[in-house]
Amino acid sequence: MTIEEIKDVIIPYLDEPVINFEIEKNIFAELGGREKFNQTIRQNVKTKFGVYVWVNKKTAEILYIGMAGKVKTDGSLGDHSIQKRLLASRGKDKVSKKDIQTNDYVSEFMIQNEIDSLDIFIMYSKKDEPPAYIEALLLYKYYKKNNKLPRLNNSF
Repeated sequence: MTIEEIKDVIIPYLDEPVINFEIEKNIFAELGGREKFNQTIRQNVKTKFGVYVWVNKKTAEILYIGMAGKVKTDGSLGDHSIQKRLLASRGKDKVSKKDIQTNDYVSEFMIQNEIDSLDIFIMYSKKDEPPAYIEALLLYKYYKKNNKLPRLNNSF
């Protein structure tokens, strides 16, 4: 599945055009690189809900499909926007038990997998379209086409 196929699937669910920006591996080698990653996120990503996709720029491989904005029992969306999701912890390190920040997670993944550049696609959902549904739809379509999930998606 390509990013263009993803865009085609979710156009009816989007509130505005798809946003795309690049994160280069070398940003993390710079002084203050972690904060530069965070600044890039803040500059390019609104505090809105929807889905996001990480793509290896060189190979066009879809690496991750994620979402931010869960529907609460009263029908409102949670306060975890895409921007907050991309700046938040990705969970705890199994050895140290410390939180792994997204900037460190991305940096380590890029280094370990020799990825020089990531394309990040941000897709804001319409107010009445749950991001979890859109994410599930994309993961389902990806799975049906590839018989597997994107490399960084652990489950569906």
